[in-house]
Amino acid sequence: MRECATLLSLARSMIRRQEGSVTVLAVFMFVAMLLVAGLAVDMMRYESERARVQGTADRAVLAAAMMRDNPANPSTEAIVRSYFAAEGLEHLLDKEGAISISNVRGAREVIVRPQSSMRTTFMRLSGIDTLPMRAAAGASEALTQVEFEIAMVLDVSGSMAYNNRIENLREAAIEFVRDMLADNESGRVAITFVPYSNEVVMPAGALSYLTNLAPPASGDVTNAFCFDFLEWQTVTNSINAPTIRRNCAFGESVDGRAYKSLAEMPVRPFVTNLAEAEAYINSLAPSWGTAIDLGVRVGAMFFDPTIRPITAHLIDNAQVDSRFENHPRDWNAPARYRALILMTDGENCCFWDGDPARRKLNVEIQDADTISVCDAIKEQDISIYSVAFEAPQGGVDLMRACATAPSYYFNSSGQELINAFRQIATHIQAQALRLTQ
Repeated sequence: MRECATLLSLARSMIRRQEGSVTVLAVFMFVAMLLVAGLAVDMMRYESERARVQGTADRAVLAAAMMRDNPANPSTEAIVRSYFAAEGLEHLLDKEGAISISNVRGAREVIVRPQSSMRTTFMRLSGIDTLPMRAAAGASEALTQVEFEIAMVLDVSGSMAYNNRIENLREAAIEFVRDMLADNESGRVAITFVPYSNEVVMPAGALSYLTNLAPPASGDVTNAFCFDFLEWQTVTNSINAPTIRRNCAFGESVDGRAYKSLAEMPVRPFVTNLAEAEAYINSLAPSWGTAIDLGVRVGAMFFDPTIRPITAHLIDNAQVDSRFENHPRDWNAPARYRALILMTDGENCCFWDGDPARRKLNVEIQDADTISVCDAIKEQDISIYSVAFEAPQGGVDLMRACATAPSYYFNSSGQELINAFRQIATHIQAQALRLTQ
């Protein structure tokens, strides 16, 4: 019995020793798991904070590089600091040299190097107390390297005579061209103005270069310098597109308002001079009906290289600067940004029997043709910014459908139109910027 008791005591002692071994191993494994899990937590925190700092730096340098020199504007450095302050990160710019601003080949370059690090929570158990962050960013204004081709397709229908709409359009458009044409001696920015009502009037002599232009259906060539398209699914090969002359239907004022014939507001291509652009915009006045399909289709012509014979004609007649001899550029020409701004305060109209402005059977056909043209424009990598200005639902739906993306569509009223055009100018200018870090 004594031997059995001794063996039992020995077994119990061994069990106690094994239990201790298991406990030590468990503690070791727990600490290892904690370190691994803690490493993952610290790295996730680090990446989240790094992305926040990097995003702030990117946005700051892009905004600062894009800001034009103007006494009324904040300084470039102040813009950078304001972005960091908005995120509560202004302390990252305390070190001297955190912000550098220089001019490289005539382009403003802004570089920011925030000094940042993150204190670890778990990794310090392995001796790593902080993790440094590299979130430098730089941007340069590259307007000298990028060409901009812009078409402003502007509604000057009769309803623009009401509620100060034409005045608000002039003010908004003038602010837009001031943003885009300032310091434009090199002609890198060219704007084509296409005012439309129920007609669009081309520059004098331009129609004679269209190779597939039929006589007016009426057979009467009196006042037949307006025209229309017969196909709406493409915007290429415009000079050979099936077209037809129309007897112009401009309408007349019946209430004493300042209506104007579209013959006094023909399309003005490739304007680079600010004073010329402002004078043209100030000449815009209400005309008559609304043909959005025709307006946007004519606007698209001035991106199509097949109309270069028209450009050459306009150069010969001193209506366009000779620097635009090879314009429009080829569809795939590099280093350029093409944008069409389409604005209306109404919707497609004019379908009354016997009305001289009647072009199509119904508004559904006209709307469908408008969307077909917009889709064809976007297929050519041209951005469409659309603006519904105090427009009825039909116009709103059409502008929304034509826009390149939801953020390219604006619905405005009154002087909000100025802000819409300002945002469009800002977005277009941003296309000339590139991150350099």
